[in-house]
Amino acid sequence: MKTILLRDMDSNPALLKEVVEVLEKGGLVCHPAPTGYKLVADLGSPEAITAMLQAKRRIGHAPALVFLPDARWAEKVAETVSPEARKLMRAFWPGPVTLLFAASHELHPKVRKPLTKAKGWLGVRVPEDPVCLTVVRSFRRPLLVSSANLAAKHGAHSLAQVKKNFGRSLDLLIEAGDITPAEKSTLVDVTSSPAQVIRAGAVPEEKILAILGG
Repeated sequence: MKTILLRDMDSNPALLKEVVEVLEKGGLVCHPAPTGYKLVADLGSPEAITAMLQAKRRIGHAPALVFLPDARWAEKVAETVSPEARKLMRAFWPGPVTLLFAASHELHPKVRKPLTKAKGWLGVRVPEDPVCLTVVRSFRRPLLVSSANLAAKHGAHSLAQVKKNFGRSLDLLIEAGDITPAEKSTLVDVTSSPAQVIRAGAVPEEKILAILGG
């Protein structure tokens, strides 16, 4: 596992290029985020997805969060993007609002099947955090994302715990020390109408409802 210090990335663009190259080769990357360290892998690569699931020990209950470079990619990962979903995307992306979509049948079957087996949907957003957004926009394609903790375990905020749990699985780790977790994103189910807030989070429910009602 190679490690990169986050503080070095601004002054050395070659380090970001290296992160992208690892992802393009189907590798597993871990980087800091507001809610803790995140594992990220190429959503379009069955091999990369399998590597993440094996690292997480979650073959039967796969992670299902996807980061997009921009909202236009929603059409590629979601089966249907409703008018309500478009309103929320315009209002809150990039930002801490995760929309729950039925997964597109355009996704590779070996990707779609394990990721939707447990819940039947994908959580999708364009992140606003500078690290998350820089990585996914530099990669220029959707990334599967999961908290850097083992199934039913905590520890994604601790750099030492992340190294202990995933040191043998990761191809590259971007280090930023321990993380004080921020509030989670707001989850909105847009698979049917009316859309429904199913987890309160960083964006208050009343703001979601105001956009939907506007």
